[in-house]
Amino acid sequence: MLTALGAAVIAAVASLAGVTLGALVEPLKLNAARRAKLRQDRADRCAGLIEAAVRARQHNIDLNVIHRRREAGELTDADDERTAGYEDSYYVARAQMRSFFGLLVMSGPDELVEQARTVRQRDLDLHVVRLEVEDGEFDRMNLPPVVRKAAGAVDRAIEEFALIARKHTS
Repeated sequence: MLTALGAAVIAAVASLAGVTLGALVEPLKLNAARRAKLRQDRADRCAGLIEAAVRARQHNIDLNVIHRRREAGELTDADDERTAGYEDSYYVARAQMRSFFGLLVMSGPDELVEQARTVRQRDLDLHVVRLEVEDGEFDRMNLPPVVRKAAGAVDRAIEEFALIARKHTS
């Protein structure tokens, strides 16, 4: 009987210790899950901003090429619909960047927000010069220097943002 009673006491103590330990560990597990969700949300927002910035950059370059072709007399007014499509797509990408930027401002960190702001500003700088033309004949493969410089600045800003995002999402 002592053996059965001893086994029951040991089982009860072990059960109590297990429940107590579980109650202590559960908040730690919930906190870790919350942090993982925050990192995943931040990673999704960063990826969305990068994808939108790359699309906006490409639309600006396409608009520049179309404009230079039109100035060189290679395009007719029939391509106005195509130009309008690129412009619409640019503004959609720009709106997506603004949306992801707002979400990043909400969740931080400040270093990531500042670099996202830089990406948006470099995109706007490229948009301002998108209608520049080069001197001489039209050359589709070579952008005008001011456009090439602005496009390079967008690329660098995106790369720097991605590096900072990696630090805050891994």
